[in-house]
Amino acid sequence: MKNKLLISALIFLITLPLVSSIADSRAGEQIKWQVISGGGQKGSSTSFVLSGSVGQTAVGTGNSTSYGLNSGFWQNFEFQSFVCGDVNSDGLVNILDIIFLIDYKFKGGPAPSILDSADVNNDSLVNILDIIYLIDYKFKGGPAPNCG
Repeated sequence: MKNKLLISALIFLITLPLVSSIADSRAGEQIKWQVISGGGQKGSSTSFVLSGSVGQTAVGTGNSTSYGLNSGFWQNFEFQSFVCGDVNSDGLVNILDIIFLIDYKFKGGPAPSILDSADVNNDSLVNILDIIYLIDYKFKGGPAPNCG
């Protein structure tokens, strides 16, 4: 137990100057201490399970159609902004987005560059229900797209 505490304290002291200099040089970004904390706790949702590790020695990314996860000490703080329902990424939500989504889902067309922009009913899936939701919004006065 004493060895684990000593190793944790040593890691903290060694990385403190590094983290401070990086945090100062990258305004608006954060490196949270839990990134290098340890533990065996689990976090989960309906589509993934994340188990904790000591020190986060593995660095890399993992993703699926519904999430992206950076692991390890160095993080990628890139953020993609998008307009919910703008499936073809032209800055507008219109009939072209509905056509693009139909082409993608049923004719083998290209995937949206930001897949989350197509999940307009916020059910973590991109399917026929999103197409119906967009049609209802554009032509029947239905609720606005909600990508969550």
